[in-house]
Amino acid sequence: MKIKKAVVMLLSLCLIISQISMAKAAEAYPNLDENIIVKSYSGGKYEAGEGSNAEDCYALSSAERNLDQTIVMPSDKVMVLHNSGEKDYTNLSAVLEEDSSTNYNGDVKLILSSKELSRNKTVSITINFANKNIAPCLNRTAVLLKEGNDVVKRIPFSYDTAGYRDEHNISVSQWSGSYDYFFGIGTVKNIGTIDYCQSKKTLKVTYKNAGTAPVLKFTLDPSGYFTFSNGKYEYYGSSSANKVGGTNTLNLVAKSKLKSDFADIAVTGSYDIKNKRIALMLSELLVVYNDAYDANGNRVPGVALDSHGGCIEGGQISTIPLSYYVSLKPLGTIKTKTSSRKTTSIKVSWNKLNGVSGYRIYRSTKKNSGYKYLKQLSSESTSYTNKKLKSGKTYYYKVRAYSNVFGDRYYGAYSAPLKSGTRPAKPKVTVKRSGRRLKIKYKKISGASGYRIYIRTGKKGKYKRVKQYTSGKKVSYTSKKLKRKKTYYAKVRAYKIINGKKYFGGYSKSKKVKIK
Repeated sequence: MKIKKAVVMLLSLCLIISQISMAKAAEAYPNLDENIIVKSYSGGKYEAGEGSNAEDCYALSSAERNLDQTIVMPSDKVMVLHNSGEKDYTNLSAVLEEDSSTNYNGDVKLILSSKELSRNKTVSITINFANKNIAPCLNRTAVLLKEGNDVVKRIPFSYDTAGYRDEHNISVSQWSGSYDYFFGIGTVKNIGTIDYCQSKKTLKVTYKNAGTAPVLKFTLDPSGYFTFSNGKYEYYGSSSANKVGGTNTLNLVAKSKLKSDFADIAVTGSYDIKNKRIALMLSELLVVYNDAYDANGNRVPGVALDSHGGCIEGGQISTIPLSYYVSLKPLGTIKTKTSSRKTTSIKVSWNKLNGVSGYRIYRSTKKNSGYKYLKQLSSESTSYTNKKLKSGKTYYYKVRAYSNVFGDRYYGAYSAPLKSGTRPAKPKVTVKRSGRRLKIKYKKISGASGYRIYIRTGKKGKYKRVKQYTSGKKVSYTSKKLKRKKTYYAKVRAYKIINGKKYFGGYSKSKKVKIK
């Protein structure tokens, strides 16, 4: 652990000053009144021997510090003083003891309930920090109760505020992602790209702990643009993921304010012209280590977790340069399917992408080339029916989303080619008797992969399939010998195979023949 030298020196200086101050106290105040005692105090207290001196010490503490470096203000503490003597006091005031090198009065405020303290009466002092901007330090001083200019009671007093966190030096390589050049910064770690259009914008970030202490938690600045996937600003992970060598995967979800404020963000970001995206820095994600445990997860003797919550990488703000991109073009994947097909029309459907401005659909008769724009559709559209097509023909379709941002249009990627096709047309059939057989002929159907021939006996009989051709070139069929003096009906339909499945056209008109 690398502790800030400045904080260590400051704490040491505070302790030295307090020891000098205590040593001078006895001879500095000749008019102290031993009959004035502290009856109660709602704050804390250090017992004799705990501190750097051998006397009890009343205390005021702020154990936490906010991400903006201000302290978390404690509630007001009240100290009650009782006068058990015979002397009355009428002009009291309360101040903090100070010397020529330190002025404590700017840190702590003391509010005396009354200037008077008669015999066998009490007076109270309300104690708290003057504001939330107190710097990290441990100060040992005293509360002085004064009558005019004379100090009549000296009460040993201490106050402290948590430092933010001490530092760990870690490598940017501990974050997932690729290295990219960030304008004005140089080569930094890129942790992903989020879609400006989508309502749920998520960065999935991986962090591998290559340090010497377990991770305590990850934190996000509440005033920033992300939360964790549970909507909170702290993520603790599991013990196995937090150990040295462990891996945490963080899902950072962009808040809606990212989109509403994006016009301002884009001005300060860097524009990637080729990929239509804005490059931004993420300075609000922090890693906090727990130095109370070693790399093996065992408690370190004599070391307790700091009251302010562990050790942070990179200092008071994250100095690890993590970048991410906000894509202006839609990143969502469009999956298409044929929801219905007829002889002269095809209906293409796709999944809806939230936040886009609309869709465009394209068609070709070849899988990998020749696509032509067909139609532009609204953001609510999830299907399109392509009409006036040729029967029995194979077609390919692509769909892509677009988004209108700041007066410009940005297109997403095309969907994968969708192979589709129309159903074949109805055959035109002729049926003739040849002895006791039926000779069935029909014209070749464009695009047909094959045909099925059906015959039924009598007007009320059921059609039975008597033949299936697997070639579109077969255009006639001769039946087996049939029964005499029976009437037979025949019909034909064509089919087309698309993606391994048969799609049938309509039945031909039924033809009637009687066997003599």
